Amino acid sequence: MSTIARIALFLLLALPPGMSFAQEGALAKALRHYQAGELAAARTVIDEVVNGPAHAGDPQAWLLRGFIYKDIYKAAPDSAAADEVRDEAMASLYTSVGLDKNGAIVQNAKQAYDYLVRTCFNDAAHALNALDADRAITMFRKYQEAVLRMDPDTDLSARELEFNNALGTVYTKRFNSDRTDLVWFDKAVATYEAVLAKDPGNYGANYNLATVYFNRGVYNIQRITADDDIPSIEKVQEASRELFLKALPYMLKAHDMNPSRRETLIGLEGIYYSLQDEQRSDKLRELFKTLPPEDDR
Repeated sequence: MSTIARIALFLLLALPPGMSFAQEGALAKALRHYQAGELAAARTVIDEVVNGPAHAGDPQAWLLRGFIYKDIYKAAPDSAAADEVRDEAMASLYTSVGLDKNGAIVQNAKQAYDYLVRTCFNDAAHALNALDADRAITMFRKYQEAVLRMDPDTDLSARELEFNNALGTVYTKRFNSDRTDLVWFDKAVATYEAVLAKDPGNYGANYNLATVYFNRGVYNIQRITADDDIPSIEKVQEASRELFLKALPYMLKAHDMNPSRRETLIGLEGIYYSLQDEQRSDKLRELFKTLPPEDDR
């Protein structure tokens, strides 16, 4: 049985004995528009229905409104208006679950609600891929709020760590595209530090934070030119050394978590070399040469 057919059956069963859809009036009219794919007309009618005294507390009416708005959202191009329609759909479905005392529509409502929640998470992921940090944060927070509204006991900590690691990568890429803009550097550092505050053993955050510090130090040195005076050069070198020292404990942590990982050996070798610790740098370089190709492990 299709979703539309199930909704029609719920509404039919909800009518008093002997009353038909034609007698029911506005609610049946909204359903007929929905069945016919006339979503704009269905929206107008269902809004009047749920705002009227006869159906303000009717779970079936709110369920129908949720499905109407869900289908309008699915047909809408990506926009702020589409986000608002999705919000209305989720709010209506949530309301229908709260009003449903016998559980007759809970399964259908939650299935539709869960679909819309997943679209929020997917939009956050798409925004990350597009390096749109603000949009990603907005959609991930909306995802969190939507999940917890329906089930407050849901543990989203793993998802949050995953998202923040990805968000830190976005900030890092933005910084790498313009290393004179330290706003992105600061945001990357703060984001990875937030991950480590909750999960100190997070490999990705440790490695990425070390890399962010190290790359900034290297970039500073690369900007030195023959025209720079000695005091200026020394100042840059000292600032870079501080960045290398900040990178070191995070790269060591990542290396300790996976000693055979090539990327951490390269990272540590580069940090020690930049700190002029040739003994450790050479040792790590030799260790790297002994590792089999990653495809063979």
